[in-house]
Amino acid sequence: MIRAFYILTPGGIPVFYYDPVEKKDALADAILFTGLITAIQNFLIEVKIGSPKQFTTNTREVYIETTDCFGLVLVKDQKDEISADDVQQLLKLLVTKLDGLIPDKQSCDVVDDTERRQIREIVDKILVDWKNIIKESKASKKMKEGLW
Repeated sequence: MIRAFYILTPGGIPVFYYDPVEKKDALADAILFTGLITAIQNFLIEVKIGSPKQFTTNTREVYIETTDCFGLVLVKDQKDEISADDVQQLLKLLVTKLDGLIPDKQSCDVVDDTERRQIREIVDKILVDWKNIIKESKASKKMKEGLW
């Protein structure tokens, strides 16, 4: 299950936050988390290790996709059946859709209310479509297992 999803500026400011479990807009938590992710990324880049794409804790998996203008972070349960490939495909699709909305570096750290609404519409539609694809994939997998 997706626990949280964030879109953030290069400076670590959350532009969008999605929490399907608690169904609340916990901006303070989002700011803390995106700030931590940005600090980890900047540290790893500074010591020439490279930018992290994924890391795992005892209970969660965190996936990160970045562009020059924004970052996407998805947190899911570690024991979830959603594969890493599925998550990477989702993040790449979101990057493609959002890249047209926030196309140039000058607007990276400035997102107005209209753009926020457009971002929310894009993300909501893609997440719903993606959940349906995952459900169909799970059902198909169970049917195949039942046949053999």
